[in-house]
Amino acid sequence: MAKRRIVLIGYRGSGKSTVGMALSRLTGQGFIDTDQLIEEAAGKTIPKIFESEGEAGFRELEQHVIARIPSGAGIISTGGGAITRPDNIRLLRMNSIVVLLNSGPEVIHKRINKTDRPSLTGLSPRDEINQVLNERMPLYRSAADIVIDTGSTTPDEAAARIMNILENGICDKESRSRLLSHVINTPVPQSEKNLLKKLSGFNDTFLYGILGYPSLHSKSPGIYNRLFADYGMPAHYTWFEYKNPGEFLASLPGTGVRGLSVTIPHKEAIIPFLDEVKHDAESIGAVNTVLLQGDRKFGFNTDWMGIYRPLEGAEGDRAVILGAGGAAAAAVYAVSMRGFTPVILNRTPDRAKHLARKTGAETGVPGDIGKFHPDLLINATPVGMGSDPGIPVPVSALKPGMKVFDLVYTPRDTPLLKAALAAGCFVIPGTEMFIHQLAEQFRILTGIDTPVLRIRELLA
Repeated sequence: MAKRRIVLIGYRGSGKSTVGMALSRLTGQGFIDTDQLIEEAAGKTIPKIFESEGEAGFRELEQHVIARIPSGAGIISTGGGAITRPDNIRLLRMNSIVVLLNSGPEVIHKRINKTDRPSLTGLSPRDEINQVLNERMPLYRSAADIVIDTGSTTPDEAAARIMNILENGICDKESRSRLLSHVINTPVPQSEKNLLKKLSGFNDTFLYGILGYPSLHSKSPGIYNRLFADYGMPAHYTWFEYKNPGEFLASLPGTGVRGLSVTIPHKEAIIPFLDEVKHDAESIGAVNTVLLQGDRKFGFNTDWMGIYRPLEGAEGDRAVILGAGGAAAAAVYAVSMRGFTPVILNRTPDRAKHLARKTGAETGVPGDIGKFHPDLLINATPVGMGSDPGIPVPVSALKPGMKVFDLVYTPRDTPLLKAALAAGCFVIPGTEMFIHQLAEQFRILTGIDTPVLRIRELLA
């Protein structure tokens, strides 16, 4: 693997300082402990900083210290809460391999019980460890490239495991070659085939991709790969066009695949094959984001955030959602969070009724839209995608002042949006959903809170 900084993250007591010093001895590279730099900068111990300036003051100092770490520094040990600030993750990820050192709550309690660090919560030491570790673990997982269990290993053993991965690669070349051979035989662009042939022989690049059938309509690869370059990440994003999501996930061990976007028709079908599904994705009944760490697979839904955020400031009582698939389920969740009463209209009434069971929403077919007089209309069907000239509702249903949000983003100006503009409606293009859901998805898969303006610029 190309020479990069090694950044150690994890809860206090997980072994970052001792493992970092062991790595420094193994590699001959310099070792930096951010807590030590903070104390030097403040001229006082961390307990004294907390006493005089509180946790907020400490976090400010920590962020300033991390921002000043040289880009060529070798081994960096961070404080347990460094990952709570997005700017820290962005800075630490730059041209680095981030390693999460993970120990169980009881091991951590045994190691730190008699230290003089101040309490963050006022709870008992055991309860605080459980609560704070539970809150931070999603952030640790997102920010980490590699996870090492330090609960039952010595610092030297943990350091040796890290070096073994860095020296021998993050994947098995044979497993990766099998995976990418399949991708090369799908209708990806020739330039992508050529690049994947090269990556088949590399074991130092993490893989990400969009899983669907089809998936080639997605613009995500171009944007993700530009963002990876922005942050100096050793990663590549491609198209995974597979019929069976379960078989695909079963083929991933040893390939170095770390994250997936999930599109039609797999958003619901993939759920039984995941180890853990976040509560909002579980409520929606659809997953569009999968984070892989070791042999565990975590499912999320960012589609609803892609709908929720562009609706900021939207007013009204009733929202009609067209469709009954995963995107429609996310739309129902998002408009409910915005205070609208959802109505689900679908060409197959039984599917609309099935989706409505969780929410008690009214249902019908698209031709019924006139009965509901919606303030907001969301198209969560593929009607109007690509060269399809169709409009999912009668033009007569589009009324002046209505807000129309088409989740289709190719083309940007869909037939529905053109008709809505002509009727005097306010319109939101599907690119807005794409941009906002991708920003949230990128944060989940990398830990980096990338600016929406940057994604908008890349999409343009």
